[in-house]
Amino acid sequence: MRPLTTWILVGALLLIGLLAARDALESEDTAARPPLQPDAAAPAGPPTITGRTELVAELKELGAHGALYVTDVSCRRFVLRLPTLTWTTSTELPSPGCSAWVRPPSDADSGIAARPLETNKVEVSSGGWSYEFTGTDPAFRPDGILTFVRDGGLREWTGRCPEGAQKVVFQGLHDVARCDRPVAGAPTGIHEVAWLGVGDYAVITGPDQATSLEVVRDGRRERLFNSVGARMGALEPSPTGRYVVVRLDGALTLFRTDGPPAPRPLPAGNELARSITWSGDERLAALATESSVQVFPSDAAGQAVRIPLAAAAVEWR
Repeated sequence: MRPLTTWILVGALLLIGLLAARDALESEDTAARPPLQPDAAAPAGPPTITGRTELVAELKELGAHGALYVTDVSCRRFVLRLPTLTWTTSTELPSPGCSAWVRPPSDADSGIAARPLETNKVEVSSGGWSYEFTGTDPAFRPDGILTFVRDGGLREWTGRCPEGAQKVVFQGLHDVARCDRPVAGAPTGIHEVAWLGVGDYAVITGPDQATSLEVVRDGRRERLFNSVGARMGALEPSPTGRYVVVRLDGALTLFRTDGPPAPRPLPAGNELARSITWSGDERLAALATESSVQVFPSDAAGQAVRIPLAAAAVEWR
């Protein structure tokens, strides 16, 4: 038999060999791993636009200028310059959300915003002040007067209150005591309203599944469309009120308020139209669909320039 010291020496040499082999394997494994990307956790930038050179030429021919605020399907928001199709933001902007159909109204002159609540109430607020009242579908007239719908009637919060009327002080940029009263000459059975001017507006009226789209100008009513068997809603005007859009069972439908009472074509094809916006002069419009943003003359949908961007909402500024 070998002396004990010999066995101890052999065991120590075997242990050293095993440790060396383990270290070598770990070293090879570490070398094989790809290096960590420092920007892997950083938010992705705006999407790439294919065919940009040809699209820029077509947009220039249309005379498209300005900036499109594009909210993509992941709720990221970027700014796209027209006609150059350059992203002016490399990281996403704060976004109001992915809702393309609901835009809470506000009035810049008074600093007051309004939003509908789920309990047939409306909340108005400014800074730390807020007030709730019974009603639906808040909307601001171009002169800053807040209107809403209650029991099918159109009402307004005005500072011109009759003697003894109950008043509420709206605490915006300027504190103003207001009372609510009916809008004279308005139709009954109103669901939604969109203001086209100080005294002109569009409304959706009538019972469910049999609603009508009407325009009121200088007190005169004109019916643009009757919806039978389809749900109509999400009424929205263009900046000067020349156009309005509604959703018929979810499908975006365009009307011209000063033209023949019939739907106007949109360049969506068979895709879902998610959002529409207009240039400042309303000569051009941009339509967001499932796979593209299409810029087109407002009265000539067949001349659309198709930008391959999937967007949930667009806003022209």
